[in-house]
Amino acid sequence: MTVRTATLIDAESIAALVNLAYEVEAFFVAGDRTNAADVRSLMTEGVFLVVDQDDLSGGVVACVFTSAAGGRGYFGMLAVSPEAQKRGLGRALIEASESAARDAGCRVMTIKVVNLRTDLLRRYERLGYGVTGTEPYVHRPVLQPCHFVAMEKTLTTGR
Repeated sequence: MTVRTATLIDAESIAALVNLAYEVEAFFVAGDRTNAADVRSLMTEGVFLVVDQDDLSGGVVACVFTSAAGGRGYFGMLAVSPEAQKRGLGRALIEASESAARDAGCRVMTIKVVNLRTDLLRRYERLGYGVTGTEPYVHRPVLQPCHFVAMEKTLTTGR
């Protein structure tokens, strides 16, 4: 498995993958999570790290957006295609995001998780992220009330 930095050419594939992965949120929000224009716009603020299909069919099978500013790293839009799950790709992308943040001089990594995704909250807690507060959810029309849970992890040197 090779993690690489996405290019503008990858924007359509990234948007399609993120929308597929975020279909699980259809019980509380309406509409797609993103589109290629949004992905390209985010590429001006940070980078998408991607993993490509390991066979001849090509294509992005996993991605994450990551950025660093003011000593704080951030990652979001973590997505792994259904057929590539349970292979450690998500974990590898989180670790790559944390490593990039460390390399940029960050001491803290931040994320935001929708409160209704309790499975993700538990997963990130196991990875060392702690709850720091809440923020309004304003990205897509909601079908039921929800909010973001802000989480962060202190980045230690060496890991």
